[in-house]
Amino acid sequence: MKRRILAIGSMLLSLMFALPLAACGDEGGENGGDELNILDDNYRNWYEIFVRSYYDSGDDGVGDLKGVTSKLDYIAEMGYNGIWLMPVCESTTYHGYDVVDYYTVEKDYGTNDDMKELVREAHARGIHVIVDMVLNHSSSANPWFQKATEALRNGETTGENAKYIEYYNFSHEEASGYLPVSGTTDWFYEGQFDTIMPDLNLDSPAVREEIGDILTFWLTEMDCDGFRLDACTSYYTGNTAKNVSFLQFLNETAKAVKEDAYIVGEVWLGSNQQIRSYYESGIDSCFLFPMSAGASDISSVKALFGSIQTRPGEALEQLLLDYQRIYDIGIPAPFLCNHDTSRAANMFAGKMQIKMGAGVMALMNGSVFVYYGDEIGMRCADADSDPTKRIAMRWSEKDMAEGQVFIPPQPGVAMGKSAYPNGSVESQKDDPNSILNYYKAAMRLRNRHPELARGTVQTLEVDDPYIAAFTKTYGEGKITVLVNLSDFESHDVDISSFGELKDVLDAGSVPTAVNGTTLTMQPYSIAILR
Repeated sequence: MKRRILAIGSMLLSLMFALPLAACGDEGGENGGDELNILDDNYRNWYEIFVRSYYDSGDDGVGDLKGVTSKLDYIAEMGYNGIWLMPVCESTTYHGYDVVDYYTVEKDYGTNDDMKELVREAHARGIHVIVDMVLNHSSSANPWFQKATEALRNGETTGENAKYIEYYNFSHEEASGYLPVSGTTDWFYEGQFDTIMPDLNLDSPAVREEIGDILTFWLTEMDCDGFRLDACTSYYTGNTAKNVSFLQFLNETAKAVKEDAYIVGEVWLGSNQQIRSYYESGIDSCFLFPMSAGASDISSVKALFGSIQTRPGEALEQLLLDYQRIYDIGIPAPFLCNHDTSRAANMFAGKMQIKMGAGVMALMNGSVFVYYGDEIGMRCADADSDPTKRIAMRWSEKDMAEGQVFIPPQPGVAMGKSAYPNGSVESQKDDPNSILNYYKAAMRLRNRHPELARGTVQTLEVDDPYIAAFTKTYGEGKITVLVNLSDFESHDVDISSFGELKDVLDAGSVPTAVNGTTLTMQPYSIAILR
């Protein structure tokens, strides 16, 4: 199909023809009268939450599970129908990636009953919940490791403690990544990540049986909907084939318990081809690291906005086609940032670009993941400091407002106003041009048009370097998507052959407008037609 792009649009078109910004969470459909069309599958809008920094229900300054439960209506209104909870198991660290007890909720967050309540209330709102599952290593304070090292110190080869020796990788040689066992002179343990994170022996039948019990517990007793699997490339350091095989075991084990359990893996690799190889395990998703805002890859979302990009419209079309070709199985998992990267607001230049980054992500196939606080444009002061990437969500302009977390993840980590240059949820919620309301509208697009997450992409011929034009087809449904990637110029598009205009999403304050069959797309704008 060919269509014509008219000359750069006139700003004189009467705004009486302007369509409002895509609706923000209501079911009435301000554009075209269409209702939401949310399908009950694993293509979802996921919201990543660090519980410690989210919302405090207990007035002790620390976020907790009851706090997350109290914000479920906010989460649903924002258009998220899935929650990824960073580690919630008992741990010795602020971040939780060293698990002491896989069956007990971290006491700072509450109780197992609090977790059950959160899942129950989320399900009542159509929200799925997955939990971070750390299986590459445990905590050195985990009873398994404590008993194993006690047996080694005592020279025990049989008995209750000795059986745990096979749970870890012990050696008489100090190989790379191995550390001395305290109280011994001739034993070392593998701890590739940290001294307090001993690697589990994933070849051990006993360990695999334990892991099966753990997955079953969270899928049945806690009724969770799946897992985010940490550090998938490190299960067997440097051995992709064994990593994929172990992921297959995890996937099959989980789905034997809950058939539709959603499994997304942290496969932090630099190329799409490398990540694609992990889909052979059968897991649903792998995070799309090359497209994240911090990636240096030419296919990253940020690269679309670079000054070196002379034809950004074609670049976006090619990016979508490349992902469609490479990721021919599974559900891609695009994201802009997470707890290990700098914030999206750090990496994009200005408020409009922050918004447009979210808009482009919303157009991508798969399950999108949004890191808490990105919807208000939070920043982190130090891209090399994990705690600064995990500071408190800002709910109000008042430091001690109800529910506001005021204790930082680690002592000394600043949570001043400089981390919140765009304000709080409270200050943005009534501003139609806020980052918050843009995110809400972007997620609503995905909830109104199932083709965005699931559709087969076909590009349309374009004669303008800044306009991307493509269709997405899913089942009987087909939409046309137009994107203006110019940051300063409006463009006129003849939409006479594209069907009815359903939604527009503007990063700026001047609305995209339609006059007859001519659509004047404002800088950094998106239009959906059906």
